[in-house]
Amino acid sequence: MNVLSVGDHGDPSGHRRRLLELDKKDLVEEVIRTWDALAGSEAELGEVRIKVGQLEVENAKIRGVRGVSATKVEMADRIEELEREISVLSVKEGNRSEDDEELARLREKEETLLTALLDLEREFASSR
Repeated sequence: MNVLSVGDHGDPSGHRRRLLELDKKDLVEEVIRTWDALAGSEAELGEVRIKVGQLEVENAKIRGVRGVSATKVEMADRIEELEREISVLSVKEGNRSEDDEELARLREKEETLLTALLDLEREFASSR
């Protein structure tokens, strides 16, 4: 056949030669088996893509939980720091107007952080 006279440069594995040697019925069966194998591979690939998507979503959730946890720890640390500053100012002797204003400002900051922390907790709980 002329197809093979070009040499085996385009057919290093010998598939072309093998297919040309098959009779028509065997060739049709080989094509059908190949198509079935290809369809099976495509279906498996689709399943793998779905699994990858699910894992990406799960990974994003984990990152979100870690981010929320880190934020909660930072807020809790800041609240503790404010509480220490408040207790230092409360213990200080003398009731200067400046100290009272500073104490009120720190308590307001503490309250804001506590509220934000509770909001974060509620938002996180509702997202699960």
